Amino acid sequence: MAATQDAPVAIVTGAAGGIGRAIAARLHGDGATVVGADLMSAGCDRDITTDIADSASVDSMVAETVAAFGRIDILVNAAGIHMQKLVIETSDAEWDRIQSVNIRGPFFACRAVAPLMMRAERGRIVNLVTRLNFGNPYSSAYMASKNALWGFTQSLAMELAAYHVTVNAVAPGHVGPGTGMEAAFRAKADKLGLTWEAFEAQVLRTIPAGRWCRPEDVAAAVAYLVSPQADFVTAECLNVTGGFVGYGTTPPKVSV
Repeated sequence: MAATQDAPVAIVTGAAGGIGRAIAARLHGDGATVVGADLMSAGCDRDITTDIADSASVDSMVAETVAAFGRIDILVNAAGIHMQKLVIETSDAEWDRIQSVNIRGPFFACRAVAPLMMRAERGRIVNLVTRLNFGNPYSSAYMASKNALWGFTQSLAMELAAYHVTVNAVAPGHVGPGTGMEAAFRAKADKLGLTWEAFEAQVLRTIPAGRWCRPEDVAAAVAYLVSPQADFVTAECLNVTGGFVGYGTTPPKVSV
């Protein structure tokens, strides 16, 4: 990517991942200068090595972005990690790591950019959450972090609305093969004692649209929420799920 002078400046955390990379590419294609905040290179206009779970690293990334481009117009918190384990299998360290990346990281990033947007009286923040109204076996730590992020999103939207800063969420559906989520789904298939083919068929039966969610689907939703057309949309969650509203899969009994 090559930066465009006077383009809106967007930070995408987790820009090296499948969804984050698609969001970064879409925003760049729509005319934004994109900063990729990740531990790995994301191929953005500017990549800044960032540990989203470390507040000092996030603050440094934001300061470097402002020094390079003078402002921040858009923040997309796409960084996130998943784990397929029962609660009784989850260690303290695993729980803490998921909360650190999935909820503390967005908090650090929002806290760092909010004063800039408030002073400018403009800005767009989008947090990636998950489908909100159901539980998901083997995903308690993940669901806890993402539902916390949704509550945070709503509260922050109320705090920033008077400054013409919108804060919204996007909840992707099942983003499957060819992305970072594939490994998590394969782990869940193993835990349920299913072949990948059987598990995939089971998942697709729960999606009325009949296919996996693609990173580009998520990127399109983000692009709308950061556009001028969404100027009066805040504290909302856009579900990009192909009609998926939940499923009744329950885990088999385990020895305790």
